Amino acid sequence: MPTVQVPAQLTVEHLMAAVKQLSPSEWHEFQHQLAAWQAQNGVLEATEAELVTCIDVNSRLPAATQRRFNRLRRKRQAEMLTPAEAEELQALWQRVEAMNVTRLQALTTLAQRRNTDVRTLMRDLGVTDNLSAF
Repeated sequence: MPTVQVPAQLTVEHLMAAVKQLSPSEWHEFQHQLAAWQAQNGVLEATEAELVTCIDVNSRLPAATQRRFNRLRRKRQAEMLTPAEAEELQALWQRVEAMNVTRLQALTTLAQRRNTDVRTLMRDLGVTDNLSAF
């Protein structure tokens, strides 16, 4: 978990300063969590650009996390997972499922706005239904 320096009373400028301290992988995770929170809470009417970003952010895990996920899946298939690894794999599956829900919500919203279906929108955006990505 990253640690950032922030004052006790936060302003938007303080939040931006904290976000700027994040590494690229932490930034990706922040985007993912923010998009998920916005989708779950209907915080604001997302623009098309925000929906496309949400779709992109929730279409894949960060590279290091994806490698770990793949490694744990292979160990599970070989029946070599430790109990701790099984818990970690379960947590990753839950994360992937939450990402898929958020991504599909954004795809559905954007498809409705464009008066098209999700499959056509995915093709237009170059988003594949790559089941092996996770």
